[in-house]
Amino acid sequence: MRLSVSWILKTQCFGMQSLKHGLRRFARSTLRQFVRDWAKEGEGERSSSYAPLIDALKKHMPVNRKTSPAPSVLCPGCGLGRLPFELARCGYAAQGNEFSYHMLLGGHLVLNRCHRVEACVIYPYVLSTTNRRGRTDHLSAVRVPDVCPSTALPQGSKLSMTAGEFIEVYKDQKGEWDAVLTCFFLDTAKNVFSYIRTIAHIIREGGLWINLGPLLYHYAEVEKAISIELSWEEVRANIEKYFDFVEGPQEKIAQYTGNPGSMVGVRYRCIFFVAVRNSKAAEGTSLSVF
Repeated sequence: MRLSVSWILKTQCFGMQSLKHGLRRFARSTLRQFVRDWAKEGEGERSSSYAPLIDALKKHMPVNRKTSPAPSVLCPGCGLGRLPFELARCGYAAQGNEFSYHMLLGGHLVLNRCHRVEACVIYPYVLSTTNRRGRTDHLSAVRVPDVCPSTALPQGSKLSMTAGEFIEVYKDQKGEWDAVLTCFFLDTAKNVFSYIRTIAHIIREGGLWINLGPLLYHYAEVEKAISIELSWEEVRANIEKYFDFVEGPQEKIAQYTGNPGSMVGVRYRCIFFVAVRNSKAAEGTSLSVF
């Protein structure tokens, strides 16, 4: 089967300022994301981050191919698209959402342009010259993808991607999603209240929110950027307005785009939970901060 993932542009998200800001940093981050999502070297990271989300979804909202349509599952901030790809592989109607121009281009390359396993060779650590064991470690080649999307998905699989800022893209989709899976996403918000309210708005009553990630708050150190940095205690109280926890919250250890050959690594003590949407309507407003 030749895979052609539909790409839906919902908002103008690629202004000149965003293109000029941190091109080198974004390029390096995207190359490392290729390892995390689409290389055999990233299998350990994927297992620690994606497997708990997928297993929980299968447990609480299994696919019944004979009697009901596939549950619709959204993965905001999905990077290069491996998580929604795996969900589509399991029979869900999966959609990924991403804001980064670099990630969108990379995801398009893998999902629509790579027609064989390990079709591309990248050098994701070439700029990482610290904490090397060997003098040529930073020149290590990595081959992607580890699976061929066009042949790995079953016939009739439902996989799509949207490009744009999460809140803007989904603000009008009230109750349209059966589940939302967030992986290292919640702390990408400038205003986490807006994210929680939007997630509550788009999930139907009885639907699921499954989360895994830390609270790093990406804009905390960005000069002149809005950044609301709440503790987990405060975030949890806001989530509980709209959701009932059925698993967790609990701690799970995970890494993010680490270099397996480096002498240093970062492990995140992530918050994992499975929550069911209650009947309370999402309420309140916030000024746009994107």
